[in-house]
Amino acid sequence: MCLQIHKLSDTLYQFNESADFAGNGQPQPYVDAYLLIGKERAALIDCLQNATGLYEEVRKLTDLPVDILVTHGHLDHVGASASEFIEAGCKIYMVPKDFEVLVEMTPSVKREWFTDLKDGDCFDLGSYKLETIACGGHSPGSVVFLEREHQLLFSGDTIGSGSFWMQVPTALPMAQFRDHVVRLAEQLDGLDQLLVYPGHRNQSPVQLTGQYVKDTRFIADGIMDGSIVGEDQEMNFMGTSMKYKTVAHGQMLNFCYNPERLS
Repeated sequence: MCLQIHKLSDTLYQFNESADFAGNGQPQPYVDAYLLIGKERAALIDCLQNATGLYEEVRKLTDLPVDILVTHGHLDHVGASASEFIEAGCKIYMVPKDFEVLVEMTPSVKREWFTDLKDGDCFDLGSYKLETIACGGHSPGSVVFLEREHQLLFSGDTIGSGSFWMQVPTALPMAQFRDHVVRLAEQLDGLDQLLVYPGHRNQSPVQLTGQYVKDTRFIADGIMDGSIVGEDQEMNFMGTSMKYKTVAHGQMLNFCYNPERLS
C-alpha cells in the first residue's frame, strides 16, 4: 500500500492509495478520497481501503472539524482508516442500506460508527456547501456530493470513473439505476463547468466533466429501450466467472452491466 497526496487547489486535496494487484512490486494508482476545506469545517469524501494514518495526514492540512462523507458501502471506500476518525470523534455519514453491503465485506465494522445519510442532506463547510444526491445503482445506497456554486461533483463509484461496474452482485437492476441517473442529470442541468471527481480517478485519461453524466444517462437509456446492446465480456470476480456486457460512449469508456438484471 502506498498513499500519495495531490493538491488540486488551495482547498481541495486528493488522497490516492496505490496497490500491487499484479504482484510485480510496482503499485499502481487504485482508489481516491478527497478533502474539501471550508472556512468553518472540512469534509473528507470516502476514506480509502487499506491505507492507515489518513487521519494524521488530514490533520496536517487542516485543524477544522472534519466530517467523513461516504459515497457507498464498499470496502475500498470505507476501509482501515475509518476507525481512526471514529476514535478522534469525527462523524462518518453513510446511507443505512449500504451498511449490510459493507459488513459482508468487512465484518469488523460496527453500525454505531455511522450517522445516517439521506438524499437532500446538506453539509455547510463555510464557503462550500455539499448537497447529497441519491443515485442507487452500483450499490443500493450510492450517492454523490455536489458543490453547486463551485461546480464540483464527488461521485465515488456512483457513476463510475470512466469505467462503471453495474454487473457486480450489489448492483440494482438497470431500470432503477436509469431512473436515478436521469434524476441526477436533471439536477445538474445548467452546470456547464462541472468537474467530476470519482473514486478511481486514474481510470480515465481525461478530467471527467458534466458530459460524463450525460454519457452515462445516454447508455442507461439505450440499454433499457433496446437501442444499445453491449459487447460480451467475461471476468473472474472473487473466484467466480462472471459474464456481462460492456458499452463505450463519449467519456464513458467501459459501462459494464448484467443483461439478465435489466428490470
